[in-house]
Amino acid sequence: MITKIKNRSIENKILLTVSAAAVIGFIPILAMSIKIQDSVEIILSLSAIVGIFSIFCGVLFTNRTKIFSFFLAVFAQIIILVAVELKGANLIYWVFPVVVASFYLLPTIMASVLNGILITVTYLITYQQLDSFTLTRIIISMVLTNVFALAFSVFMQNKNRQLLENDKFNQLRNKILELIAAADHLSKILPAIILGIEKEHPDVLCSILLIDDSGKHLVLGSAPSLPDFYNKAVDGIAIGRGKGSCGTAAFTRERVTVTDISTHPYWTAWAELAKKAGLGSCWSEPIIDSKGKLLGTFAIYHRTKSTPNEMDFTLIEQISNLVRIAIERDKADKIIWHQANFDNLTQLPNRNLLIEHLTAAIENAKRDKKQIAIAMLDIDNFKDINDSLGHSVGDKLLVESANRIKSCIRKNDIVARLGGDEFIIVLVGTITEIDIDNIGQKLLSTLAQPYTIDDQSVHYTASIGIARYPDDAANIDTLLRNADQAMYNAKAQGRNSIHYFTEHMRTDFLKRMEIIKDLRIAITQQQFHMVYQPIVNLSNNTITKAEALIRWQHPEKGLISPLDFIPIAEATGLITEISEWIFNEVTQKVKYWRETYCQNLMISINTSPVQYKNKGKQITAWVDSLKEREIDPQAIAIEITENLLMENQAEVVSVLDQIRLKGIAVSIDDFGTGYCSFSYLKNYAIDYLKIDKSFVQNMSADNKDAALCEAIIVMASKLNIDVIAEGIETDQQKEFLTKAGCRYGQGYLLAMPLVKDDFEQLLIKEQKK
Repeated sequence: MITKIKNRSIENKILLTVSAAAVIGFIPILAMSIKIQDSVEIILSLSAIVGIFSIFCGVLFTNRTKIFSFFLAVFAQIIILVAVELKGANLIYWVFPVVVASFYLLPTIMASVLNGILITVTYLITYQQLDSFTLTRIIISMVLTNVFALAFSVFMQNKNRQLLENDKFNQLRNKILELIAAADHLSKILPAIILGIEKEHPDVLCSILLIDDSGKHLVLGSAPSLPDFYNKAVDGIAIGRGKGSCGTAAFTRERVTVTDISTHPYWTAWAELAKKAGLGSCWSEPIIDSKGKLLGTFAIYHRTKSTPNEMDFTLIEQISNLVRIAIERDKADKIIWHQANFDNLTQLPNRNLLIEHLTAAIENAKRDKKQIAIAMLDIDNFKDINDSLGHSVGDKLLVESANRIKSCIRKNDIVARLGGDEFIIVLVGTITEIDIDNIGQKLLSTLAQPYTIDDQSVHYTASIGIARYPDDAANIDTLLRNADQAMYNAKAQGRNSIHYFTEHMRTDFLKRMEIIKDLRIAITQQQFHMVYQPIVNLSNNTITKAEALIRWQHPEKGLISPLDFIPIAEATGLITEISEWIFNEVTQKVKYWRETYCQNLMISINTSPVQYKNKGKQITAWVDSLKEREIDPQAIAIEITENLLMENQAEVVSVLDQIRLKGIAVSIDDFGTGYCSFSYLKNYAIDYLKIDKSFVQNMSADNKDAALCEAIIVMASKLNIDVIAEGIETDQQKEFLTKAGCRYGQGYLLAMPLVKDDFEQLLIKEQKK
């Protein structure tokens, strides 16, 4: 029973309460009537109790509030009239609460009529029982009570109507805000707003127009209840004064109220259209965002001529604010999504969106039994462009490169930027190797065309690695890694080329990963040792120089060649730690050997391009440490490759100049194998040229290698640069080089690379000569 009452409406609960209270109120009156043995009072009290209790039971069991409210009001008026008739004017005061209660129990007009009848009949019954003054005063009081109750009832009805409207709007607003908070699409939110309004206001039709990208037209956002022909006609309406209610509101950024579409000048061009759609009036509100930017318009149409009241204006403003919030949230979501999925510089998809596209592409390829190809494209020597021309030029070059790449691929293909100068191209669908080659060659030739950026002509090439699904990999990570490996092979083979992933690369990759892992352990456990290959003075066979060479003795795999691990150490940056160990090891020994066996001994240390980054911080730190350790700078020579000199001229030359000023000698190793022009040597301070062993080992008295060696020796002599010939293995080679004027030699004929103890014994022998 209690649960049933809890679930009832507030009106039902009040009626039950009032009827129950009335029954309880008449019980003491009945008791007093019985006590004084007033039979009339007893009958009246019993009648009231039985009648009102019956109404209570009817409300309780049928839940029909309105009909029993009517019964209660009529019954109360009848019982009062009977009581006044039977008991006289002394019960007339009961009329007042009944008059007031009638306005709650009955509709206003019905209550007013019945109260009028009640007051009139009361007057007719009592006019002979009371003096004229008293009766007049009572009747006037009743009339005033009826009027005041009527006014209060009307006021409360209006107030309740407003509260109901507000409650309905609040429910609609909360529903819309929930949709917005749930990040629902604008195409779902805008119709929900309009349909919610039209449900609560069946006499109106609504539309939302949004500003287009040009900012000059309004396009249809939502108008689900307006005719399709009308929506098509207004979709794309120009913004301007006199362009209908919405076009004008968007132009003036002020509310436009047109009460009669058929005669208003703003609607001249659309009057017939509006008539056909059955539209009589239109109120339009511009939607302005928090920064004062126009977003669109919200319009309310009526089928008849209509003028908005204050409540209508409030509704328009509130709905416009809801639409503004929805549009701003939608724009913010789009911006956030774009920033999360697109590269800010080139506006290409980034890694996040690429993975999403690739996932879908692989699923489709798997279902359709087709293949896709991944092309990893990297700009060759992009760092040099940034360093020489500046990052702003580099950024513009990347943007132009992105545009050129997009122009080369097919409609269904995807291009993304991974970062830096790396791009990924996904070639979707069944595609042959010939197709891939054609697209790849088109990319290479298009990207190799000159660029004009900030009045500067820029040229560059690209390297492309190709991996295919499902032949080369079955998942995204492996596919990207394999394409990356293929791209690095393209760079290693001279750049500006395309390279396909092969199983051999996979093996090389696994071997590379294993070497990297072993290298880290080797550095920690100091598995390296140094050997020293003497550099012999060819004129007198004395030894005052040597080249320090690192060796790696793996505890399980044995001796690992520097050709296998040095390039990997350079690529991973581990060369910095290895070089630091080499320097400490060599300088410690050379100091002892100079003090003990050969005071003018010089040991050459090979350096890596990695060490010249950051202004050669590691190299310059070495030189500074020599003074602290009381080692003569002439005890150390630094060896560089000629390619290092060519590719990083400004950076490397600056470091070399600094260390030479402090007494360190500089050698160019493997001279002749790169692209170094002889003319560069006159501009750079170099102490030694080391002729590469490939020239020395292949030369004979009448071939070109011998002529080149002789030319290098003569040229170096003219520039006051000493020459060291590498790879001397025969007496004929030694004799030819000596006659040609080569001062120093290095090779197995002269001396093998020696461990430190054997090299020390050699120095002892030299000391005894």
